[in-house]
Amino acid sequence: MAIFLNTQAISNELMKLIKDAKEKIILISYSFKVNQQIQERLKTKSKIGTLSEIVIVFGKTELKQTELDWIKEIQDLKIYEKLNLHAKCYLNEDRAIICSMNLYDYSQQTNIEMGILITKKDDEQAYESLMEEINNIKINGTRKTLDDLVKIGGGTKISTPTKLTDNKESYKKITQKPQELNLEKRLDLQLLYQWRYNVSKSEKSAESKILTDEEILKLVSQEYYSKNGLYDILPKKIVIKFGENILEALSKRNNFTIGKVVSIWYQADDSKYDRVKLKSLKTGEERWFDTTQELPHKDKTVAVRLNNTWFNDYVYLD
Repeated sequence: MAIFLNTQAISNELMKLIKDAKEKIILISYSFKVNQQIQERLKTKSKIGTLSEIVIVFGKTELKQTELDWIKEIQDLKIYEKLNLHAKCYLNEDRAIICSMNLYDYSQQTNIEMGILITKKDDEQAYESLMEEINNIKINGTRKTLDDLVKIGGGTKISTPTKLTDNKESYKKITQKPQELNLEKRLDLQLLYQWRYNVSKSEKSAESKILTDEEILKLVSQEYYSKNGLYDILPKKIVIKFGENILEALSKRNNFTIGKVVSIWYQADDSKYDRVKLKSLKTGEERWFDTTQELPHKDKTVAVRLNNTWFNDYVYLD
């Protein structure tokens, strides 16, 4: 049975909904503005790491730098924009609030708001219908990265890590893709860019002092990789210090499968994970994989680390 909520009751139930969430939190609102108390609750839930997803769906709105700053601290946050969205709905895995109230202070402290609370236990059909509509909104909305949001807000580009290896550090994107480089060599290029980045961080040195872009391109253009081959391209002191590490970084190519993203599937209520359908370019086999990664773009070629049914760290090759 639905329960009527006035302004204060909506605020109280919303905080309780976020605090009690064990599997997921989904916040749908026209405005991306979120008050500090909700921000802190989301940060806490994110750091605890027990949720399968934290989702915010918003309508077209201007974003301020302060709004961009706090979302960087929410790990695995999924953000969608739906241009004609005006609904306000907040839910976890067992209850939902449908109301007129936005998530910022003015709406909660000044306006007169109304809403209802439904639970999956008492109103299963209503809850499932709501989840079906939310999945429809997500599928037909636009998935947004932090850099996408910066463009909306007109701010400075935010540097975000792209997952490729176990250390979760970022790597340099391909800025030059000579036609003669095949897909395997493009993967090697990425592996060396990331290796260089990691070393520069640990050595507290500029990346160009480890390897220049030109040296990396020359390295990956070789037909075979060997210690002697490194001496033909790199300064002797670099080969002596890093030669084995460079070859080890390149050997990680064997951990990746190169394929084309055939389809993507956003999480439904009966599954905790998004899914990716990948076609292996080596075997031609097409398979669905579960993932906790940011979903790749359909029809893109990627190099991905697969583990049984899991689509793990990946990088675009086109």
